[in-house]
Amino acid sequence: MAADLSVVIPVYNRGELIRYTLESVRRASAGLTVEVLVVDDGSEPPAAEAIARLGFSPERTLRQSNQGLLFARLAGLAAATGRYVLFLDSDDLVSVDKLRAQVAAMDRVQADVSYTDTARCTLAGDYDALVITPDAPTADTADAAEFYITVQPAPHSPVFRTAYVRRVVADACFPPSSLYNSVAEIWLYHNAAPIPARVVKVAGPHTIIGLHPGARLTNQWEKLAVASLGVMEAFARSCPATPSTAPVRQLVAEKAFCSWRRLPRRFSAEFGARELALWNRLGRPGDLRRLGGQGFGVLARLLGTVTAARMLQKVQNRPYESQRTMDEATFQRLLAALPPP
Repeated sequence: MAADLSVVIPVYNRGELIRYTLESVRRASAGLTVEVLVVDDGSEPPAAEAIARLGFSPERTLRQSNQGLLFARLAGLAAATGRYVLFLDSDDLVSVDKLRAQVAAMDRVQADVSYTDTARCTLAGDYDALVITPDAPTADTADAAEFYITVQPAPHSPVFRTAYVRRVVADACFPPSSLYNSVAEIWLYHNAAPIPARVVKVAGPHTIIGLHPGARLTNQWEKLAVASLGVMEAFARSCPATPSTAPVRQLVAEKAFCSWRRLPRRFSAEFGARELALWNRLGRPGDLRRLGGQGFGVLARLLGTVTAARMLQKVQNRPYESQRTMDEATFQRLLAALPPP
């Protein structure tokens, strides 16, 4: 009999932090048949040794050469045996009722994907002493395109029907690449967005982001921004322009425009131009409220969408110097690695 849920946990030199993740899954598994699948992405020493010392015994541990987060998740998906699958990073947690609540909701309406609100906690000390702080509620939508492109939930929020997400991967309009490893979920979301799906939200802060002083992908926002740009440009090149994909293409255009609007002052001119080019390529005039607030709407009607945004960037956005997390040479290497737009 198939497991109710496969929990795929990629790990790379995570050390002892994974004990919080594994303990949260252990506590959340009551009442379900849960398969925990750890994918060791080339850790040294092997992750299985560290996990055994911590007193945990996952149902399966896969080991591969270091290929990055996206390929580790795909390896876990290929090996999963559960009806549903959750991709859980090795420093993030689930609430004690997350798994049961999402599986029950998906069974009830035959959903393809479910998601929840988020919370966060600092990973330190005893598990029972962790302090969970809820975030603002995540937007509620049943529209798949809006869910994947506009909402873009935390990577360990969605639970997917396994057969559905395997179809998304098999029919991907652009293939996985190491360029997208830092935004592995964004690659999946863009490939899933054009495919009809039933989405259900389970209210409550069941998805818990683990905070710690160690390395996290979110510590370098420029790296995430470049990888996300690469995903959106690949989508623009590869997703066919048909009446059925027009709404998704518009949402991607709006996402690119809003991202461009938020860029710090004096940030990379090339990067900004490429984001704006996505808006010009994919977007069409629409609801200005989706691109900015009331003040922006007034200016956009008077001056045009792009001119209004440029004016507001100068007065609203902080300078890049106050937000820089990497040197210029490193940033330029990342940007140069992307295919031409």
